[in-house]
Amino acid sequence: MCNIAGYAGERAAAPILLEMLRAQEGFDAGYYSGIATIHEGKIYYAKLVGCVQNLIDNTDAASLPGNVGIIHGRSGPIIGDDCWAHPFIGKNRAVETEIAYVANGVGGFANCRRGEYGRLADSLMAEGYDISSRQLCEKDVYYKLSDGTTAHVSDVMCQLILKYKDSGRDPVNAMSDAFCEMPSEIVGLLLDMSEPDKIFYSRINRPMVAGFSSHGAYLSTSAIAFPDDAGEPQLLPALSSGYVCADGFYSSPYKNPPCAVAPIDAVARKEAYDVICNELCSGGRELWCPIRQDNLEAPLNKLFGNADCSQATALLYDILFSLHKEGRLKIEEKVYETEKPGASARRFILGLR
Repeated sequence: MCNIAGYAGERAAAPILLEMLRAQEGFDAGYYSGIATIHEGKIYYAKLVGCVQNLIDNTDAASLPGNVGIIHGRSGPIIGDDCWAHPFIGKNRAVETEIAYVANGVGGFANCRRGEYGRLADSLMAEGYDISSRQLCEKDVYYKLSDGTTAHVSDVMCQLILKYKDSGRDPVNAMSDAFCEMPSEIVGLLLDMSEPDKIFYSRINRPMVAGFSSHGAYLSTSAIAFPDDAGEPQLLPALSSGYVCADGFYSSPYKNPPCAVAPIDAVARKEAYDVICNELCSGGRELWCPIRQDNLEAPLNKLFGNADCSQATALLYDILFSLHKEGRLKIEEKVYETEKPGASARRFILGLR
């Protein structure tokens, strides 16, 4: 899984985005990091293997120009090199960057379609779309192309969105159609040179909240990452695409949704609050613990019955934010060594005060 964020407003986006990623990186990120901004008709980006501090220390991420941008942090393990990091880039026929895309997701209900997505990647390559993440990979992750390389799923999605834009669709409909053709349990954010004041989004079920201040709009996986002036967070609608700009957001439901998403109701939220408090009472919990092979989200899945696609992760982040506002959430840090020599990742260890 991953953590992502966005900002569209009057202030320089890069410093805001870097701090938002830092504030949530220990939940489920830190192994890869990347940022993109848009300024005067051009998209700027930087990405690498490593945490947000590596991104700041080893790239020009902190000085990227523009008041609109997106950022991404991915959790481990490290599989590919820097090209495996988000954002993924779509280029127009003039070989200029046209879109930048980041996502948070898992295969979930669509895992059975892995082979189909590999064939889609082959088709996009044949049509001239550049899937730059392709590499030989020993681990069985994502989708194999016919040449034996593996492509990152979000890179394939980025090129599919660009293909739909090339066919004449606007960014909102391009994202909707791509997410419905290549579904998973996912949320994505997009920058588009043609509309530089907006961040486009598409969400099936993964968490994405918006907050609004006097100077602009924030987007994030976790509202804990928002600055104090962000106001009350709003969960963007499931099974929808739209955009966020400095003073609001627009949302449009999918015309042909690829699945049903179980809603979050008041009963589920109350039960989830009690469940998470009970899980955290003994402390020492992570959202995902690779050593114990358990995760804090798992106890919430039962609240959604037999739903093929739930909002357990969004509900978990909502409960953690509530506990944070109440002053009850205790967050400590632990540093893990990663597979890349000299690279480490922060992890948040959670408990109750």
